[in-house]
Amino acid sequence: MGVLAVWGFCGVLILLVAIISFWSAGLPKIISKKLSFVMISLGVNVILTPLALFIGVMATDSPTSTTNDFWTGFLFIQGIPLLVLIIGILKWFIIDRRKNK
Repeated sequence: MGVLAVWGFCGVLILLVAIISFWSAGLPKIISKKLSFVMISLGVNVILTPLALFIGVMATDSPTSTTNDFWTGFLFIQGIPLLVLIIGILKWFIIDRRKNK
């Protein structure tokens, strides 16, 4: 029963972090810094991380599996959202540096 409570708490915590991330994307301070896209993609990453970990662990179920199988399963789910987040962060840094010059 205690293990179920811990996993439930972790699930609720993940959902709260994602909801706060989505909500904060609409705040005026975040919008003025052009961080809305980064906050939304961060929220998507937070929501998809448990699913990606689950798929990665299930990919290593076979006795002949390796660490590469885990990363293949993990990146199958998390690859595109991670790329979107990295592109958003790089875009934000480039726009920020051009503004300061």
